[in-house]
Formats: sequence, structure tokens, C-alpha cells
Amino acid sequence: LGSPQPASARRQGARAQISFNLSDSELEASLQASWKSDRLKKSERKKQREEMRALGMLGKKDPDDLRVKYPDGMNMDQVADELQTFLMGSDEQLNFPPMDNNARKMIHELASKFKLKSKSIGKGDQRRPTLHRTKRTPPYVPATFDQALKRVNRKYLPRSDKKGKKGNRLPPARGGTSVAAATYQDGEVVGASAPELGIENRGRAMLEKMGWSMGTALGASNNKGIMQPVTHTMKRSKAGLG
Repeated sequence: LGSPQPASARRQGARAQISFNLSDSELEASLQASWKSDRLKKSERKKQREEMRALGMLGKKDPDDLRVKYPDGMNMDQVADELQTFLMGSDEQLNFPPMDNNARKMIHELASKFKLKSKSIGKGDQRRPTLHRTKRTPPYVPATFDQALKRVNRKYLPRSDKKGKKGNRLPPARGGTSVAAATYQDGEVVGASAPELGIENRGRAMLEKMGWSMGTALGASNNKGIMQPVTHTMKRSKAGLG
């Protein structure tokens, strides 16, 4: 008589082959095949994770990964900071977080100004631009860098993989002002908080040369204009329309 199998071996045998006790042999065979396929996929995923863990790619998230550093998106100040650090450093590659097609196009155009090779990687909402240093990439020059950044009109690049998720905060711009703070809310008067034009303003200087002074209306003496400008109140909701 052979020695009895250990309990662990009996459990593994039970997992390796399970009986569904079905009368339809074809259905049972299909379920068995599906179950084995699922077990194989799980085993492969486990093996991949073990390999990644051995390489130090699992565990604590890398704070230098821009996907971790900017979970909700980037503003242009942050893009400029990361690009400047890249140009001044020795890294050969810079990976940005996932972003929409227009934002990726803007990054590609910006990269071309610095002779960087750029392409988009990933699929679906994980598609993101990645930049590579080339032999033609010039050293960082502040004046040239600032001039290239000034031509970019877009101010904020949201994460393309964060759509529909509530509670995400927009990243702050330099000086602590968030992108949300620069957006007018429903009922706010556009420009209400704008400071008065200083005496160095060209438009004001021109009006003063034409006879205008503080506290007076524009226009000829017999046809004075309004003292207060026409205000524009922001309306974002559709209530009361049509």
C-alpha cells in the first residue's frame, strides 16, 4: 500500500480538476475548459507580478513618475518645470501623464522646438506623450526656453484617464492660484476684480492726451458717454433659457 498523499497535494489536485456534475457532457467540457483557461491566466499574472517585484517595479509608487506626481493633470507652469528639469538633466526619456489628443499634439509641437523626438504611447485613455533626447537637442537656454513657452496658448492639460471622476482638484499654478480660481462662476461679473489701469497703460495715456481725465465720461462736451462700463455677467446654467 502506498503512503497517503499530503493534505496540500490533495487540495492542489482538487483545484486542478473540478467536477461540475452536469448531465450535458458538452456543457461540462466547455465549463472545464473555461475554468482551466481562467486558472492559467491568473497563474501568468501572478508570475508577471513576481518578476516585476523582483525588479523593484511593484510596491511603493515612484514619486518621480509624472502619472503619480500629477494625478489630475498639469498646468503649463508644471509642464515647463518638468521640461526644464529634463533639458538640464541627463535623462534620455521623459514620460508625461495620459492626456487628450490636443494636449499631446501641443507637447509634440513643443518638443520639436527643442529638437526632441516625441511620440505617443499607450492605448485608449492611457495614451500619453513621451519625449526622447537626441544628438541635436540643444542645451537649456533660458531666453530660448521662455520664448518657446510663451507661444503656447493652452493653460491646462487634464488627465484623459480621469474623466467622470468627482472630487479631483486642479493643480495649482505658480503663486498658489488654482486653475479653478481663474474660471468665472455663474453670476459673477467678468472683470469685476480687475485692477484699475495705471498711468503707464498706453490706452489710458492716449485718452488723457485726447482730454479725458479720471471721473469724466468719454465723448464730446455735447455728447457725453456713460460713466460706468457695460457689465457682462457670467451665465453657465441653462435655467431661464428658451
